[in-house]
This record gives sequence, structure tokens and C-alpha cells, in this order.
Amino acid sequence: MTAPSTKLASTAVWFVTGCSSGLGKAIVQTALNAGQHVVATARNVDSLSYLPDSKKVLKLRLDVTSKESIVKAIRETVEKHGRLDVVVNNAGYSLTGDTEAIPEEDARQLIETLYWGPVFIMQEAVRVFREVNPPNTGGTVINISSMGGSITVAGNSFYHAGKFALEGFTKSIAQEMKPEWNIRFMLVAPGGVRTNFAGSKTSSMKVLPRHPAYDSPSHPLTQLLNYLEMPGVGDTWGDPEICAKLMYDTVVGKYDRPLPTRLLMGGDAVRLVKQDIEKTLQEIEIWEAESKICSPNGGADLSGAGK
Repeated sequence: MTAPSTKLASTAVWFVTGCSSGLGKAIVQTALNAGQHVVATARNVDSLSYLPDSKKVLKLRLDVTSKESIVKAIRETVEKHGRLDVVVNNAGYSLTGDTEAIPEEDARQLIETLYWGPVFIMQEAVRVFREVNPPNTGGTVINISSMGGSITVAGNSFYHAGKFALEGFTKSIAQEMKPEWNIRFMLVAPGGVRTNFAGSKTSSMKVLPRHPAYDSPSHPLTQLLNYLEMPGVGDTWGDPEICAKLMYDTVVGKYDRPLPTRLLMGGDAVRLVKQDIEKTLQEIEIWEAESKICSPNGGADLSGAGK
């Protein structure tokens, strides 16, 4: 059997969701500039007019909350290119507000976008990687999570729920892949990025009216919203083009090391995630003796699972 290659083909096909602006736009432009084929998707295809009309570019309408729309987009990709190499689940938005004040319909719609959409896309992608692509070619799934898939802030409970779910699903399904399929998964966790994602006046951040029980100057959500409205708040945030280039270089094998499970992007992401891990480790140590009382025989041994 030929050993699976970890290098990406020079004319690989990239399928990217949420390409109308921000990181998604930067990703397809980076891949296209490198000579790759790109399938750029958005709810409104007119928002993709920045891309040239080229045999290397396929622009598709995609509603990630519709399984039918997902199946159709993947099918059209295979019909045009005969293969699929990289899938980037980037489409998303945030829903900010006091949890008690968020309507169930809004919360469910957010989870459909952040979690179920990527899940259905991954299921379709894995099938193509395994059954349509040439043997041993496989493929790569990049799921755009967030430092909010590891840490939390007030007023974003459903956003965090969606990202935490996406991270858990990704790490689990990755363990189901047989080595000979050569199917890889990577989570990307940006910190603040200079896109239209954050801020109450942006198209990707939906801020709901406050619940009177929480609406006070000292509340953490009030302070967060005030921070996001400060002039020049995003000046130190990450550059989407640099983030896209790092992601591209990582996937194509520039750094000659295994694909990371989670790729943090930005000094804020590195700092805050490390702080959260350190806090968790400290708490585990403080409560270790009490925790072990529950399994006097040592507990389950899952050391070989998923390896």
C-alpha cells in the first residue's frame, strides 16, 4: 500500500464557507493567489463579486443551516472539479445578550449555524475524501472555532456552547478516521481579528436588548459591550490576511510538522487560553485527592482509545 501523503497538491480544491467578508474572504484569496482552486460560498452569491470569473473559481450559494443546500453545494463542487481537498467551515456569527433574555428561536438558529452546519458539511466531506478522491489522497477539514471554544465571557453563552460543541465533535470524529484514509482535522482558534465580526454595529454580531435584572454599569457584559465600542479597539487585533496565510501554510505543510489539533491565532488567544489551562490544572491539583475518592480502583483506563 502506498503511504498517504501529508503534502497538499499544487492544484488542490478548497471549499470555504462564509466567504462574503473577513477571514473567509482572506482564506479564498490566499488559496487562489497560491494557484489553488477555490469554491467560495455565501448566503448571497453577489457578495462574492470580489473574486474573478475564472476556471479556478466556483461561487456557490450556501445556507449552512440547510442540509439540502450543503449536499447540493458539495455535489456541484465534485461535478466541476472531480475532487475535494480542503474544507474550511468558517461561516458564523455571534449572539450576545443576557442568557435569560435570548429567545429560544435565536439560540437554536445560532447552534444550527455554528455546530450542525459544520457537522453536516464534515459528513459530506469525509465521504468525498474517502470515496471520490484518488486512493490515499484523503483531505483536510479546517474548522474555524475561536478562543471562545476554550474560554468564556459573559453574555455569549450560546456562542460558546456552539464552539465548545464543534471542538468536541471535531476531536472525536478525527479519532474515527483510519490512517490509510489520510483524512485530517484541524481546529483554528483566533482571538480578536480585524473583521466585521465583533461590535454591536457589525453584521456578524447580533446584540439583543438587555434583561433589566442584569443591565447595570458594573455587569461583565456591560463592560464587554463598552470595550467593543471604544475607538480604535481593534487596532491591536489580528490581521485576517496574516491569519489566512498562517492557516494556508500550516495545511500545505510549510512548517514540516504534524497538523496541530488546535491552531491558536493571536497573542490574546495564546495568553488567555494558557491562563485558562493553568487555572484548570491548579484546580485539579487542589481537588485531586477528593476526586480520586470516587474511583478507589483507579477508574477506567482509556489510554488506548482513539490511538
